[in-house]
Amino acid sequence: MPRSAADFCQNPDTSTAPTLLERDPWFAGLPERAQAGLRALGRPRLLPAGGCLFLRGDAADGLYGVLAGSVLIGASNALGKAALLSRLGAGQWFGELALFDHGPRSHDAWADEPCLLWHTPQRALLAWLDAEPAVWRDIGLLLAGKTRKLMNGLEQHTLLSSRARVAQRLLLLADGAPSLRLSQEALASAVGLSRQSCNAMLGQLAELGLIQLGRGVITVRDAAGLARESEG
Repeated sequence: MPRSAADFCQNPDTSTAPTLLERDPWFAGLPERAQAGLRALGRPRLLPAGGCLFLRGDAADGLYGVLAGSVLIGASNALGKAALLSRLGAGQWFGELALFDHGPRSHDAWADEPCLLWHTPQRALLAWLDAEPAVWRDIGLLLAGKTRKLMNGLEQHTLLSSRARVAQRLLLLADGAPSLRLSQEALASAVGLSRQSCNAMLGQLAELGLIQLGRGVITVRDAAGLARESEG
């Protein structure tokens, strides 16, 4: 079995892709019939590092699960100002919102590294859900989990110090990875700070030995310490 999306790109074997779904708690918790349905409807999709999956405003094309690698979710305005909102790693799913409201994509999505996805097309998935309405509850749990995380994030954005917000966002975006390719401008936008204020907070975290700053790269040196810092 491939250990990562990069391995998969070098030795493509789509017959092993469905087994990677078992690592995801949401998928593993589905009834066997629902698991079989998603396997039958879905197909593996490879995305190279930096490859764009979709852009804000694109027509929704289905549900995605990350099998290996990671996907970045963000947005940019008409002036080109960008905000990185989330980093989705193996075992995480996205795209379920449009199953409910049939709206276009609300954000941009692109591969942070070579990425292996499980894609279930929109039309086929909706038709299957009509025949298996009980699975709507499980799809709803995906959306509910993200809504809960969003509300917690809004609360923390209001209550936490600037340094704690930066630490928290770094942990969220790194998602366990040792380093993160991220501009300081994008991070500043994500935490609602000016670039100067964000840079000052990053400098403080670096002085504490929690992170190391490089050109376009932030390395997490002490994840536990960064987690403690994110609480204050």
